Amino acid sequence: MNDRIHHSDLRDLLPPAEPALPAAPAGLTRWVASHASRLAGLGPGAGLEGPLDDLEPLRDLVGGARVVALGENSHQIREFGLLRHRILRFLVEELGFTACAMEYGAAEGRPVDAWVQGGPGDIDDLLAPGRGIEGLGLPAECRDTLRWLRRHNSAAAHPVRFLGCDIPRAGGSLAPVLEPVAAYLATVDPGALRFLDTALEISGPISGGTVMVPAYARLALAPAVQDRLTTALARLLGRFTDLRETYTERGGTAAYETALSDVRAAVTTDRAQRAMAEALAGAPDGPGFAARERYLADTLLEFLERSGPGTRAVLVGHNAHIQRSANRADGPLASTTMGNLLSRALGADYVPLALTGNGGETVENVPDPDHPFGMRWGRAAVPEAAPDSVEALFPGVPGEPALVDARALRAYARRHGLPEPVRTRLDTAFIEVPALEAFDGIICVPDTSLSADLPRQPPVSGH
Repeated sequence: MNDRIHHSDLRDLLPPAEPALPAAPAGLTRWVASHASRLAGLGPGAGLEGPLDDLEPLRDLVGGARVVALGENSHQIREFGLLRHRILRFLVEELGFTACAMEYGAAEGRPVDAWVQGGPGDIDDLLAPGRGIEGLGLPAECRDTLRWLRRHNSAAAHPVRFLGCDIPRAGGSLAPVLEPVAAYLATVDPGALRFLDTALEISGPISGGTVMVPAYARLALAPAVQDRLTTALARLLGRFTDLRETYTERGGTAAYETALSDVRAAVTTDRAQRAMAEALAGAPDGPGFAARERYLADTLLEFLERSGPGTRAVLVGHNAHIQRSANRADGPLASTTMGNLLSRALGADYVPLALTGNGGETVENVPDPDHPFGMRWGRAAVPEAAPDSVEALFPGVPGEPALVDARALRAYARRHGLPEPVRTRLDTAFIEVPALEAFDGIICVPDTSLSADLPRQPPVSGH
């Protein structure tokens, strides 16, 4: 759910779109109109409880998969949050899923997991602004889902775990992972604190609410200083690797694995900040963004391995992260996505479901070095679907959300020689994605609005 490397921030760096098809293939739109499953409405009166019979088509689509990914084409969208909540309930209550993983900081996620298991504290404090999606905190709809998880777990025979898979603080700060590592090292290896102290000394002054803040700051930071930060983190990671047996003997295996994950997150955050700074300087490098995708995927895979073969996880993240397909190697987006890595590792045990929409409003982000988050967000009207986009296939199913089995639609298109959609929407732009290969299912919401607790401010101007 957190989009730490803001794909919308790279919108202006994307290559010009190829010429669009003259219109969406009529054969595909007719197939969608006749085969789509209609889901319950998500209007103003929509609640989070109630029957889930409309979601029964997911039973066959999901099958026995260990990981089902639920996407979104924009963060902070009310209807996506409500729909994911209902699907999570179905997967937990009807199909026995036992974990909820999110595009949220792994270190920040540990106290959230403790809270949904019945621990003390207040979820609004745990998910305060600066700790969630794009520095704005997790939206109201997501917090309601976590409250439901806590209620469910209070009486569940098999409580649902919460897992954050991402790097810390929207990529904006190393402190959430290095501070607990400092406490760990004080016990097992105080001599290694000098590397950690150097990393905090350099990264602290350039930290911010999202990756955009340190990325802009790095444009004015001397290369030698950046290299000193990278070297300190590399030496810290090397220390953890070299002294694995010593650390586990002194502090136990579980504590070691947690601290090692945090150090890897710090190293990944440094690379993510460098990649974004290079993009802002006009030299975007898709492979440079792959480090974060690797961390997202590996964190979930390691959790599955630790948890045993019966664990089934719902993964919440942006469509651009959960997509099974890789991006162009020479493009500005991450060439290898989290979903691509999960698909390689899990095969048919990984089922990604994209959420998108036609109509209403969406979020638009514009990079701004003077903003506390390094970007300005605003409301924007959802654009008309590009003719060669997957969104253009849904005009015949207005009114309620519509679910399509992308695998069946792809087979139909190829059997009849029909051109498949080659784009999908990201905020207000349409990016190149072979949607029917990237996702196993696609849900289109006919009208979207912004999250209930977003600050009210005028639309971004000039876009």
